[in-house]
Amino acid sequence: MKYQSALVFIFALLGSGLLRAQAVSELEARLKRSGSKSEKMTLSYQIAEKLLASNPVKASEYAQQASDLATELGDKRKEADATFLSAEGQYRARKFSDAATRYQRAWNAARNYGLREVALSSTEKLQDIALKQNDYREALKWSRETVNYLKDSGGGARSGGDAVRRLENQLAAAEADNRNLREQIAQLTGQSQVLENTYQSQIKETQEKTQQELTLKEATISQIAQEKQRADSLIRTKVILLKNLTEEQMVDSIVRAQQEREIQVQKRRLAEAELAQQISESLRNILALLAGFVLLLALLFYFRFRAKKRTANQLSQKNILIEEEQKRSDNLLLNILPPAIAQELKTRNKVAARKYEQATVMFTDFIGFTNVAERLSPERLVEELDYCFSNFDHIIEKYRIEKIKTVGDAYFCASGLSDMNASPSDMVKAALEIQDFLLHVKAERMNQGLPFFEARVGIHTGPVVAGVVGAKKFAYDIWGDTVNIAARLEEACEPGRVNVSEDAHLLAKYEFEWQHRGKIAAKNKGMMDMYYVTSVKMY
Repeated sequence: MKYQSALVFIFALLGSGLLRAQAVSELEARLKRSGSKSEKMTLSYQIAEKLLASNPVKASEYAQQASDLATELGDKRKEADATFLSAEGQYRARKFSDAATRYQRAWNAARNYGLREVALSSTEKLQDIALKQNDYREALKWSRETVNYLKDSGGGARSGGDAVRRLENQLAAAEADNRNLREQIAQLTGQSQVLENTYQSQIKETQEKTQQELTLKEATISQIAQEKQRADSLIRTKVILLKNLTEEQMVDSIVRAQQEREIQVQKRRLAEAELAQQISESLRNILALLAGFVLLLALLFYFRFRAKKRTANQLSQKNILIEEEQKRSDNLLLNILPPAIAQELKTRNKVAARKYEQATVMFTDFIGFTNVAERLSPERLVEELDYCFSNFDHIIEKYRIEKIKTVGDAYFCASGLSDMNASPSDMVKAALEIQDFLLHVKAERMNQGLPFFEARVGIHTGPVVAGVVGAKKFAYDIWGDTVNIAARLEEACEPGRVNVSEDAHLLAKYEFEWQHRGKIAAKNKGMMDMYYVTSVKMY
């Protein structure tokens, strides 16, 4: 029975494999016969899905083909899905470098067009590839990208002024900690100096005591030498007297003299031994004191070294924290002002007004905003505005366009300022992407039965004056007739379209398909030639 079950299982696997191969062959045959780009894109994507498990490299090629067709057709959702599937094939084939490149493309496409699931899956795969390659810095980067994306897609904006004040308070606290650490170092240095003075006075006192003992011993030796001289004199006197003594008296006198001499020799030896012992003990005590002093100095210097090292580490950490907070403060300033203007403000504490002869200005405004606002709660309304404006920010950042400000439901930006991009073509491309993004959001909200936003866009190129106004809550703004004309073009635009002035059209006419609207009346501007941008010109 076991073998029969195994055979049945094997035949079932072979059968399913043959069916899958047959299905792939049929799809490939249909792909060759197909004459429609849309159908080819769908078939290529289906073939890639079926081949992903058995032949990931070939699946990746078909998915890339589907992605290219989706790009040509302008199907942004399918472009992101197909690019992610192509990256998945490279990942399963363990071609991590190619997989990472394609996951990044999928991430960019999904992020720009609000495809949350594909965007999060792409960053998760990029983190996994970085960890497999032991590139922890890259993994941390994609982890932060995920957090920032989640914040951008779901969180509210904080006040720039409050963030600056919070950073300044943190910097002040860090500098206060540094001052305390420096005071501790100074206090430790003073204590070590006191200890050194104390031990030097003790060594001096010990040397003086030793010198006094040596002086006493020398006096004792001198006294013993004098006593010896007296004894020798006494012996000589007795020798003279012995000449007159009898033999017995002489013998007795010699014996007593010898005994007395031996006694004196023993006393001298005992005194010398005692003196040597006292000197040795004194030297031993001095050496012990010196050894103790050296040990204490070594311990003192060790503790000072540890304290300085600990203090240096703390200072280093505080400096790193200060640098990080300084970078955050600079990034916050760059979110408010262009880089050149921010640098001038930090250097001179003021910014001179500047005139730019060829700047491109874009105005966008939501249609029926009041009606939509009445149907949404205040929190939901702010979330929708933040979601739309955040994606507008990502789009214009890609084309190096400077955001000026938002006023209610209006969005105002410009290019050709300072070191930013001066080409009107990039502004037109950004406007088309904004309308494409709003079109996708409209489709999603309609499927959910929710209200949606539609926008008008007006673009004009001409001279403007730019500068910073205000002392506390300062703001970067631009003025001039170019700004007014762009606003009138936006007012004369239809929902979902991009309305361009004749000046901007002349500078970008070879890159796009246009619809000439003729001369149209603009408030306070008279009759003006206007053009609708229909699409990017394909070569």
